[in-house]
Amino acid sequence: MRVLLVHSAYQQFGGEDSVVRAETELLKKHGDEVHLYSRHNDEIKQFGLIDKALFFPQSIYSWKTSGELEDVVQRVKPDVAFIHNVYPLISPSAYHKLHQMGVPTVQVLHNFRPFCPNGFYYTQGQICEACKDGNYLNAVSKRCYKDSTVLSGLYAATLGLNRMGEMLNKISGFICLTEFFRIKMREAGVPDSKLFVRPNFVEAPPVADVKAANDYVLFMGRLSPEKGCWTLIRAFEQLPLVKLKILGSGPMERELQTYIRAKGIRNIEFLGFKTGDEKLNILRNAMCLVLPSEWYENFPVTVLEAFMASKPVIASRMGGLPYIVEEGKSGLLFEAGKPEELARRIQQLVDHPEEAARMGACGRQLSETKYGPQQAYSNLMKIFEQVQKN
Repeated sequence: MRVLLVHSAYQQFGGEDSVVRAETELLKKHGDEVHLYSRHNDEIKQFGLIDKALFFPQSIYSWKTSGELEDVVQRVKPDVAFIHNVYPLISPSAYHKLHQMGVPTVQVLHNFRPFCPNGFYYTQGQICEACKDGNYLNAVSKRCYKDSTVLSGLYAATLGLNRMGEMLNKISGFICLTEFFRIKMREAGVPDSKLFVRPNFVEAPPVADVKAANDYVLFMGRLSPEKGCWTLIRAFEQLPLVKLKILGSGPMERELQTYIRAKGIRNIEFLGFKTGDEKLNILRNAMCLVLPSEWYENFPVTVLEAFMASKPVIASRMGGLPYIVEEGKSGLLFEAGKPEELARRIQQLVDHPEEAARMGACGRQLSETKYGPQQAYSNLMKIFEQVQKN
């Protein structure tokens, strides 16, 4: 199959970029022909005066993208377009041009961006779905994007004008990473016939033949309010004999460290940002991974990393998390924002290590089957075949 993969790369390499790389390798491994149309958001740093003046209108509809995609489609003649991110440089013009040229398009919903200017359904410290019905002016008054009226207005105009231009009708199918996202897209008015659930996947390495220490709980992620950092810290205030290691950085890092020092809390350690084998070894030696998020998580890669390392996950009942972490099987769930309940769930695994081991083994099996590359490829081909028929 000839696949045109469309993606606007982020200035800071992140989860979506790594998914695009993995999807490309997966398709090529199975003999499919992959053609990448990509722009990199680093281009913005090199903009001259004319580029800057045209940035707003080009973000709404990029004539550069439209022309380049027309050339690519005529040359490649793709069977399907596999779209990940179009903001801001590629722009929604990709949907209009591909539809005009008869190329079925499949959009992966890494976030809520078609219906929410900041993509998160979260602003000013709380869940917000005010724009999902099409009134994007809510984002301007709330300064949802980077706390900026101007940038919020840009995304409000981009989504609003393109939605008026039938953008959503021109997308052949939407890939939701969890059933939760399918529910939310249905609420926003997307017909069921266009919604497909296909989770992220991992290539699980062989199980390490080493005895893990299992003597601490691990948090991996950005240190920001929506990640439930205060819930995490206050849970461990109630667990002075249980160690917590925090892997990551973010805007709350200094605030949290100051609080811990002032309170004399000795069972919490900040390790900073880690990658590669160092990160994997820290995860392998943990008892479990904790995800106390207080916003609509989609499908955090950290869950799959924990499963690969045979670690159970304790997660909040928010967003896609309860659709990934199976209560009592691959982990435990608790009510978001409830440190007392989180503390009880952690203590449950501390008191019952055999239960933690059983859940970790279940997670490992899931990483090899349900979330493995073979299942992911099979699911993707079924989706591509379906949108080609419609």
